[in-house]
Amino acid sequence: MAGIETFKQTNAITGARYDYTTTEKRLVYLSLIEVMKTVQDGITDDFFRRDLDLFIIEDQLKKSDPNDNRFRDYRKAVISLRKKDFSIDEVDGSWTETGFVTRGKYIKNKGLEVSISRDVLPYLYELTKRFTVLDATVVMTLASKFSQRFYEWCCQWRSVGQFDFTPDALRDVLMIKTQTGDLKIYVLEVAKAELMKMYEDGVSDLYFTYSEERGGRGRGGSVKRWIFKIHTKKKQIAQERAKNEDIVFVMRFLGQIFGKDSPLIDQALEALKTHENVKLFADRADELQTSGKLDQTKNKPGYIRSILQKEFGLDKK
Repeated sequence: MAGIETFKQTNAITGARYDYTTTEKRLVYLSLIEVMKTVQDGITDDFFRRDLDLFIIEDQLKKSDPNDNRFRDYRKAVISLRKKDFSIDEVDGSWTETGFVTRGKYIKNKGLEVSISRDVLPYLYELTKRFTVLDATVVMTLASKFSQRFYEWCCQWRSVGQFDFTPDALRDVLMIKTQTGDLKIYVLEVAKAELMKMYEDGVSDLYFTYSEERGGRGRGGSVKRWIFKIHTKKKQIAQERAKNEDIVFVMRFLGQIFGKDSPLIDQALEALKTHENVKLFADRADELQTSGKLDQTKNKPGYIRSILQKEFGLDKK
């Protein structure tokens, strides 16, 4: 992993609904790091015809888990990932059912060998075309699986400066049934504290704080939504982004048109780039909504994509 400071994780995985342990997710991170390294160096002819062999050196295992539990935890993670199904559906109707990990072997005082299924590699390769940039040091050393997820979301929404979840939506994406009060204590506060500590220690370049929207009966009502504000070392830029109502409006508008997990959202934001273009597109979108013209359009995604291509230079590929 020498020389790898960041890696690109697909937003399909960032926003996915799953419940991996911290150690399982570290193995997923490592596989994505290796795929990115391979993509950067150029794909060889036999890349997709063989399993991807990873080797995690002993020092890396110690860094991510300094306790003796790491040997037990990594073994459990390998066993669990070997048993979890990985389903791949092709557009022509073909399908593949496989496992993510095909084997794992620990070599005492040297490290851990893990093999990723060759059937998964083409899928991972395609997914790297839409990504979230994550810091490898941070994701491999976070102690809580909830901190891992919040770090991913902070990276995903860094350009916007904030994101939000209702308690039910957060429970669903994390696949837990915790009561709202406990969700705040054992998920939000744990992730907030760990990311804040890593930020203060200079390991991570971001952390988050959050506020609540409450309503309903009873004293103070119940939590309806949590709003998470992202803070980075570039405080002035972060403040501008957090206050920029136009980009928040654009993100939500594009999510409604294309679907919040569509790769077109990243492509559109790249095409818009400047605050001036974001403002122009936000005004255009607002006018289309208020005038009723958008409601009269049968193919809304196609219409909006056409505007982005003709007026803002969105790639037509």
